[in-house]
Formats: sequence, C-alpha cells, structure tokens
Amino acid sequence: MKPTDIGVADYFHKVVDCQWACPAHTPVPEYIRLIAQGRYSDAYLVNWKSNVFPGILGRTCDRPCEPACRRGRVEENQGEKPEPVAICRLKRVAADFKDDIRDRLPKPAAKKNGKRIACIGGGPASLTVARDLAPQGYAVTVFEADAKAGGMIRTQIPKFRLPESVIDEETGYVLDLGVEFRAGKRIESLKAMLAEGWDAVFVGTGAPRGRDLDVPGRKEAAKHIHIGIDWLASVSFGHITEAPGA
Repeated sequence: MKPTDIGVADYFHKVVDCQWACPAHTPVPEYIRLIAQGRYSDAYLVNWKSNVFPGILGRTCDRPCEPACRRGRVEENQGEKPEPVAICRLKRVAADFKDDIRDRLPKPAAKKNGKRIACIGGGPASLTVARDLAPQGYAVTVFEADAKAGGMIRTQIPKFRLPESVIDEETGYVLDLGVEFRAGKRIESLKAMLAEGWDAVFVGTGAPRGRDLDVPGRKEAAKHIHIGIDWLASVSFGHITEAPGA
C-alpha cells in the first residue's frame, strides 16, 4: 500500500473537515491537542507556520472552520444543539499564553542570495511573502504608505477587538527577519518601480478605498463628510481625534 499523499488537498476534505475549510489548511486537530496538553508555544508555532498572524486571527478570523467542525454534526445526531469546537478562540488562547518564542522563529539569512524583492503594501499579504522569502536569503523590501506595518488590520479593526500591541508583536516577528521596511512610502508608478531593477515585485496593496455615494446634499456637505475607510486610517495614526462634524 502506498503512503497517503497529504500533498493533495482533497485528502483533508475526506478526513479533517475543519482543516479543509480553513483557507490556509491549518492543522486544527494538531494545535488543539497541544493546547490541551498546555503546550501553548508549540501550538502557536503550528499556527504561525500556516497563518503567520495567529494572535490577530484568534481575534478577527471569520472562522470558516467552525461550521465545518465534525463535533457539530455528532451532537446534532444526538438530538442536541450543534456546538462546534471554538477553534478561532483557541488560536487566541495559544497566542495569549505562549512563552517568548522569538528564539524558535527562523533567523535572518546569514548570506543573501543576490535577489532583491519589492513588496508594495505593508499588509498581511506582503508580510507573508517577506516571512517566507527573507530566511531563504532574499533581500526583501516592504513599501508602506502608512507609518507602521499591518495594512487594514491596523487601520480598520477597532482596538478593543485587536489591541495594537498584538499587531506590533506579530508584524515585528516578520520585520525582524532582516526585512527592510520603508514606512511612509507610497508607490505611485509601477513602471518606475520596475525600472529600479528588482528581481521580483509583489503587489499586495489590497483595496483600501471606501465607496463614495452620490446622494442628495453630498457636495454641499462635503467638508463634513469623510469616507469611512480613509477616516478610520487617519484616526489610527493620530491625524484626527474627533468624529466628523464634531
């Protein structure tokens, strides 16, 4: 009998529904077992390999794994209210109770391989690229228009739900891998960027723009109206402290 090829994602669909439902195919049963054993740091690192930002996701993830949780179906068959395992919150448990894991993370490459990579945008996508490439010797530079890394997770999620200290910690793990971070640098021309001789350019800008509605009175009241996404980003970095029109 040939060994099971777990490189084929459909394998998880057959045997581990929650893992298949997770976009990152995080090995959910593995890190839950580690949490049950009190091995929070080990559980965190299992998540970090798949998710990059376990502490952030443990507070904000849409948790598609939980509707797929097999436990819900078991209880439903017994005539009880289906209750999936609190997978998302357990991710936060691992993040909050872990020890200092910095010495267990990859180290900056001792020798560069000569390849220069530009990542446009300092949000989760670019930071994930940087996390994966920097330890392999690539010289990764992240360009971000805002003052700090994080993108929309920093500017659009309320601080009572996602403390800034968690964002600083987990983005810091990536930037400490020898990644160059250029804050306050907005890229206006991709053509000009390509002319700088990068070996590869990753565009991870997302879509940080709100929708401006053309409603009666919009133009007349323009100075008292702010687009939600832009206003929240401004508040996040201390540009304004009061609500629009206050």
